[in-house]
Formats: sequence, C-alpha cells, structure tokens
Amino acid sequence: MDISIKFSDVDFSPFLGLKVTEVTPIGVELINIKFENGNLNVECPWRLRHRSGILVGSTEQPGNDFISILKKHLLRAPITNIYHFDPTEDLIIEFNKELYLDLFADSTAFEQYQLYEGESLFLIGK
Repeated sequence: MDISIKFSDVDFSPFLGLKVTEVTPIGVELINIKFENGNLNVECPWRLRHRSGILVGSTEQPGNDFISILKKHLLRAPITNIYHFDPTEDLIIEFNKELYLDLFADSTAFEQYQLYEGESLFLIGK
C-alpha cells in the first residue's frame, strides 16, 4: 500500500536544543508555545503523548485544564527532534526524547500552524 506520506527535506537544526519558555492558550483549544529563540502557533488539532500513550489533546472535555498539563510536561523541556511530513504538513516535535507534540493538518482552506525562528517565519503548515 502506498500512502504517499514521506518525511520532508526541511532542516530543523536551528530548533534542536531550544527549551520551551512559555505555553499560552489562544481561545478554547488553540495554543502558542514559545521557545528560547522562536515560537509555534498551533491552529489545528494536536495532542501531547508519551511513549505509553496520550497525555492531553485539543478535544479534551470542558473543564480539563489542558494548559496546566502542557506546562507541566513542556516547560524547560528541550526540543530533541522535529519531524515534518509531505504532503500532509503534519508536524511532530519531540521533547527530551520522550514527549511528542503531534500536529494534524486538517484543512485545505486554513493555515494549520506557524513556526518562527526568532521573529522570522520559518514554516507554515497549510
């Protein structure tokens, strides 16, 4: 079976080793994650998982404090790898070689995420 999804050729080396400095909500389920030298605006479905399963996701029940869970696991965690897939634009950011923030592109009409290196736009998921 050919599912035609492959790793992209984007070089994410400028982000490796950067630590998360802030996690903030944008509305009900969207998030912004700031790094030491950049940030990520997430406008698509996402989940944070550990090797043993999902820790929290964008469609949690009302009252679930997903920001506190994200902060607990991500603050001061270094980025150890980033995986980007063509043609779906899905993105996986690995932290501490044990946590994974999965971003799922789910629209052809809207941007899914914006990744910034410093103040410069590095990648748009669309």
